Amino acid sequence: MYLGSWQLHRLEWKTELLNSIKDGQTEDYIEYPFDIKNNDFSYKKSSLSGKIDQSKELHFFNINSYGQSGYNIIVPLLTEGRTVYVDLGWTNFTDINSKEFMFRSLTGKLDFKGILIYSKERRLFSPQPDTIKNSWYLMNIEEMDQFTKLNSEKYIFRVVEQEYYSDLLNEFTAINIPNNHLQYAITWFALAISIAAMYIIYIYKNILKR
Repeated sequence: MYLGSWQLHRLEWKTELLNSIKDGQTEDYIEYPFDIKNNDFSYKKSSLSGKIDQSKELHFFNINSYGQSGYNIIVPLLTEGRTVYVDLGWTNFTDINSKEFMFRSLTGKLDFKGILIYSKERRLFSPQPDTIKNSWYLMNIEEMDQFTKLNSEKYIFRVVEQEYYSDLLNEFTAINIPNNHLQYAITWFALAISIAAMYIIYIYKNILKR
């Protein structure tokens, strides 16, 4: 019963999350929220211009909407004298180190349009990054800064509209985020009722009939 109630709580949280994403997609573009240390601007559309630092490329494990495993490529962007991590998109394990990716040959100032993702909090069971293999799992700005020796902004900029990275998969919609918590809650409640019914039958047959 507790697990079922917890899933209902998660259902409410996920529904609010999906609604905030949908609302953010319908609003106008905003300026990047420099120096903001809260998540009030999460999933809103924004734009940025600057130069990317190819030497500090980070690879984050991710599964795309087609169910394929691979990495999202994140690079620091220098803009207005500040540093912002930019999520360029997804590629598979085989092509992650390909020198033929267009963005690895670009050195000038670039313009981006995308979605704001706030720094993630580390939780008890969050996997640790493998910095030797450059394999990351949690987009936590403090951990990323500690590795890159940078002092960056709290929002990661996920590119969704671009012309430089057609060889990377760029996707981010509420449709891609599953919300199956109602089914999970029903499963746990059904199990609880079934176990309770079997227990009552056991008591009736083996105890009360004596």
